Amino acid sequence: MQNVSIQKAEDLSPAVKSALESLLGRSLEADEEISIMAYRPHEAPQGPVRDQLAQSLTEQMDHMAERVKNASDDELDEILDEGMRSARPDYRPIK
Repeated sequence: MQNVSIQKAEDLSPAVKSALESLLGRSLEADEEISIMAYRPHEAPQGPVRDQLAQSLTEQMDHMAERVKNASDDELDEILDEGMRSARPDYRPIK
């Protein structure tokens, strides 16, 4: 069973495109891609499990910080900008 679908707006039927535009509250451009995910919601972890997950996240962030501890502010800005551009190709940093 598929839980994720990615479609190009230009490939959508008029009815599907209209429904998605209604949900988004805006028009879709032909070169846009639409992702749809279906999943069952779940409760956020509580108690010891939550504490373990928070500790794991902190350790991962500390590890990443250690890898860039000698980078200059300009290098860090460029790394962050590159990541943003890879996720959002139209991203333009505010200078």
